[in-house]
Amino acid sequence: MNQTEDKLYQDIRQLLDLYDLGKLKSYEQLSAGYANLNYRIDTNQGRYLYRVCTQQPLPLIAYEVRLMQALRQIDFPTAYPIASKNGKFIQVQESRYIMIYEFCNGQEPVVNHRTTEAIATAIGKLSKLPNADQYPKKNAVHIDTCDELIQEFGKARNPIPELLQYFKEQTDYLRPVLQVPLPQGVVHGDCFPDNTLFDGDELVAVIDFEEACYENLLFDVSMTINGFCFPDNTLDVNLLTAFVKAYHQQRSLTQKEWELLPVYIQWGAHGMITWHMRNNLLHVHQETQWLRVKELMERVKLLRQNEKQIQQYIHQIANQLTNATY
Repeated sequence: MNQTEDKLYQDIRQLLDLYDLGKLKSYEQLSAGYANLNYRIDTNQGRYLYRVCTQQPLPLIAYEVRLMQALRQIDFPTAYPIASKNGKFIQVQESRYIMIYEFCNGQEPVVNHRTTEAIATAIGKLSKLPNADQYPKKNAVHIDTCDELIQEFGKARNPIPELLQYFKEQTDYLRPVLQVPLPQGVVHGDCFPDNTLFDGDELVAVIDFEEACYENLLFDVSMTINGFCFPDNTLDVNLLTAFVKAYHQQRSLTQKEWELLPVYIQWGAHGMITWHMRNNLLHVHQETQWLRVKELMERVKLLRQNEKQIQQYIHQIANQLTNATY
């Protein structure tokens, strides 16, 4: 069957009739993520991203659209959704939610000082989003999520003793730190290299805001550090320094945030483990997923073993940036 006879081709062409984006020439699938199917589409007017939302319910998709409109007001570097002729961003086609986005050319970056500084600057800019409390949404990675998973341990169809023992102990270790009040705002929540597009060392766009929520800003700092400061699964203090200094140019951490950053970096890695367990590792064994979780467990253990040294190093950075002591 050639592409012009393809059902998906017909679906895309039909949906494009709702927009002023030209006639479809071709399409190509880009990725099959957890929450979306993404296609690059070419029309006689340009190139766009066609997204089929396969997992998220309508309220969460609508939340993302509303948030993206706020991001446009601060000129945040991302790919923005495009409205149809009648002003709608979300279309329904055979019970599936469809959106069309701007297409950004770029590649997943090589992690180095310049790309780390660029992403820190972007996350710092996001941390300052005005009226952030107008975008309430609970983080899917939360201490409550950890507790819910622990309650499921007795019913686990894929019980891995090493994982279950680690997970409960580390959750209990993190619990008091996560209860400390900290500055809050909108966070991306999933800012890893594969959710960014770069042209060389220049940031083009931060993409995929499905996990965005209203949360402690230190969560986004620590999660992005996990994405950009751990070559070979080990914290690179030079990349950490580059990240923190660039973020500081956008927003200064509070004294309490400086104090808790080492443990929050552990929380970032533990949060990724939480995500994998919530997405069925507790019940279905997939070797690649388990290998990733083992890698993250090792990361957390090393971070915890070296917590005092990391705290001292961060203390030095804080003093350089703030001329303050704590």
